Amino acid sequence: MPKIVDHASRRDEIGWAVARLIEAEGVHAVTVRAVAAAAGCPPSTLRHYFPSGDQMLAHALVVVRERQKRRRAAVTWPDDPRVLLREAWIHALPVDADRLTETHVWLAVSLTARSDEARRILSEINSGLDRLCEATVRVLAMPHEGTAAARALRAFTDGLALGAIAQPERFTPERITESLDFYLASIRSS
Repeated sequence: MPKIVDHASRRDEIGWAVARLIEAEGVHAVTVRAVAAAAGCPPSTLRHYFPSGDQMLAHALVVVRERQKRRRAAVTWPDDPRVLLREAWIHALPVDADRLTETHVWLAVSLTARSDEARRILSEINSGLDRLCEATVRVLAMPHEGTAAARALRAFTDGLALGAIAQPERFTPERITESLDFYLASIRSS
């Protein structure tokens, strides 16, 4: 009897292997051989699913985005918009192992994306983050502070994400959460 393979699941397994490899060794380590070893498949199988490295990177972003969507869908969101926005930020920032891996992928692909597909997916992810910034400012800040405050919030949260990657001993999940809470409180009091 022929082996039945769930190709979508296999592609996603490979995409997550790419994500873990990026976190462990950097985007430069994403080679056919290294990803095949990390995914537990022969290089020929990997090439069947992803003929180019750019396609592997783009699919790693897809996997990250889908994992985030599933995680958010599993949450019972609070009714209070202020609490809801804070929780949304907690889900977007690298405050656990999976989210740190996802942040590594977002940053690595942001810096190296060459394909239109990867750029499109990055644009979707970044647009979602921008909308979260705008919603946060709209709920917490004075109306006249809108655009500038949203840009400042985005710069702040991107800085937290970068800090978690570059200096994980300083930007621990606790410090990220504490910094987020401080920043959100400062928006409310302005």
